[in-house]
Amino acid sequence: MTEQEIEEVAGEMAVLGDAAEAAGVADVADGLEAIDEAADLEEISREELAAAASDITHGVDELAAAQRVAVLSNVVAEAGVEDVAEGAALLSASDDIEVLSAMLSVMGEDDLNWSMDLAGIAGQILVAGDVVADLDMPVLSEFLKDRGDVLRQMAGDSIFQAAATSGIAQALAEAGEEVGDLGANEVAEGLTRLAVADELAEESELLTEEGIMDVATGLDELELSDDLDNVAQDIATEGLAEVAVGSAELGAADVLHTVADVTEEVVEEEEEM
Repeated sequence: MTEQEIEEVAGEMAVLGDAAEAAGVADVADGLEAIDEAADLEEISREELAAAASDITHGVDELAAAQRVAVLSNVVAEAGVEDVAEGAALLSASDDIEVLSAMLSVMGEDDLNWSMDLAGIAGQILVAGDVVADLDMPVLSEFLKDRGDVLRQMAGDSIFQAAATSGIAQALAEAGEEVGDLGANEVAEGLTRLAVADELAEESELLTEEGIMDVATGLDELELSDDLDNVAQDIATEGLAEVAVGSAELGAADVLHTVADVTEEVVEEEEEM
């Protein structure tokens, strides 16, 4: 080869070296940028993974709490139903007691009226006995006095019985009122418990809905984290490949520049000779 041809070859190698160096620098820069982007995606993926774990854990806790509240609601509702049933039974018993009290009260009044009538008859017989005695009829007079005393005693006993019956009627009336009050209180407590049970049931449903939503959100975040991780790996792989290609191009550029420099030195030495 002539010196001119050698110089041309050296010049071409230098041009190729410059091109390879520019391409290598560009590829290495693109690769490093891709690796940085992959690192950013990995960071986002880790954040999504942490958020997913938090949301799923929170959702599971809410579902567990909803279950506990539902059990409590059922217990309170059962207690409320029992209270209402017991209250209704007490109110019914109170009504029965009031009816019995009224019946005894009426019986006491009837006994008292009968006793007073009987006492009146006894008095009349005793007066008749006195009259008969004045008429010198001792046997009849004694008989009438005896019967009058018996009727008077019966009237007195009946009055005491009427008083006792009235007392029992009053006591039953008071007992009926107390039983009625107890029944009303039981019903009120039962209704209160049923209202609380309804509120607990609503709270349980709300916790269940929130728990399901949080778990669903967490699963979506988990899927997104996995997708981002896969994309980051792909981008990182591409970036490393570009860095490798760029490094190879820079290496080739160094070789071309070295060959070009050596060729020029050889040409210069031959010209000096």
